[in-house]
Amino acid sequence: MEENDGKPVVYVYELDPATRAYALTGIHHGKLSVPVPFQIGLDLDGLPR
Repeated sequence: MEENDGKPVVYVYELDPATRAYALTGIHHGKLSVPVPFQIGLDLDGLPR
């Protein structure tokens, strides 16, 4: 996790089976919501600093 102007930023990567390399699938500000490998949702702005 990184910060931008004091707020958390999360970069999400997924393994591409064809190339066996990780590819960026999302950059999340404020809320993190991803369906794989399982459904998850986080309020990034609500995390303690």
